[in-house]
Amino acid sequence: MKIWEKNYLLAMGLLLFLLFGSMLFIQQYSFRKNLDFYCERTLFNESRAEYEISSLLAGRDGAEGLERYCQGLKKQGIYLLVESQGRILSDSLPFPWEGSGKEFRIAENQHGVFACISNVYEDAAKGAVHVLYLEQMEGFYVAWKKQMVLLLAAALLLAAALSAFLYVAMKKIYSPINRIAHELRAPLTVIQGYSQYIMLGNISPEDIAFASRQIDLEAGHMDSLVENLLVMGSLREGSIQMGQVRAKELSEELGQYFPFLRVVQQAECVYGEKTLLISLLRNLISNTCRQGEHVSLRIQRDGFVVYNRDDYLEDGLLDILNGNRPVPPEHVAGKGLGVPLCREIVKMHHGTLQYRNVAGGGAEIKVVLRAGGSYAKHVCLPKDSLFFLK
Repeated sequence: MKIWEKNYLLAMGLLLFLLFGSMLFIQQYSFRKNLDFYCERTLFNESRAEYEISSLLAGRDGAEGLERYCQGLKKQGIYLLVESQGRILSDSLPFPWEGSGKEFRIAENQHGVFACISNVYEDAAKGAVHVLYLEQMEGFYVAWKKQMVLLLAAALLLAAALSAFLYVAMKKIYSPINRIAHELRAPLTVIQGYSQYIMLGNISPEDIAFASRQIDLEAGHMDSLVENLLVMGSLREGSIQMGQVRAKELSEELGQYFPFLRVVQQAECVYGEKTLLISLLRNLISNTCRQGEHVSLRIQRDGFVVYNRDDYLEDGLLDILNGNRPVPPEHVAGKGLGVPLCREIVKMHHGTLQYRNVAGGGAEIKVVLRAGGSYAKHVCLPKDSLFFLK
């Protein structure tokens, strides 16, 4: 299992614990608050029933009126037992009651769930009157169970959405690490191999010179990779400031990296950010010159054209590069981190990047930038706009 997958499982486990723990706490808190409210309402209803019983017993109807009252409440899920001086005045209970004195409790049996209140009050005519009040609570618990099911369903949906989002996000975060490790491993392997070869001794000066050149070449490759990473990190952190960049300055700096490069200047200046433009051109040229060093650069007012007569792009790779989609690594062997970096730099300049094969032979990369000065000089980079090869 990959390390990012382990981190994903750990993070997801913690997230699920917090999510369902919070759901359980909210559900229990809501249940207790609703139950307290229900019990307060039941006590109030019982007090009203006692008042009504006292009025009926003092009236002309007496026991008959009390019986009608109890039967009416029975239809509403409320049951009464009224007893005075050992004689039952009315009884609508659905089951025999066990208990005495003043109490309040919630009873559950085969008949359902009831809020039970037992109370005794003094009546002027009847003396001590014992009233047992039972109110059906089945509806309350049914509503609570529905609420619990809905809350659980919502938590499961949220957990599924968060799980998918976290998986994609962590995979995207850790994918560049794998890509960087792969890109750095190749030159490191070459450097290590030639270093061991030199340390063996008993080799000719020509072999030492050749090995040294290879070490220097691969070290330069690693330096280019590290510089690309630093540029991408700088892009991710803030804003870039545009301005007029002299074509001569670009030619001179690129000449230090690519002595074989032939530069044609068709404009004195281009509009953009100098450091980013140099990084863009270095990557484009270094990618294409691996197929041969017959490379030329044409600097125009609205961008650049890089041409290599020895390069050729397969149709499949050409479609991917021009489609501005994530590029599978098997299609860009040796292209390194430069491909996504070039895309992002061109995007920051509100331009386009196009690859094509030339009819007479070779491959051409055309960069078109927006006309100088036609947009704000400060362009902020969205934090999620960069991506690596996938």
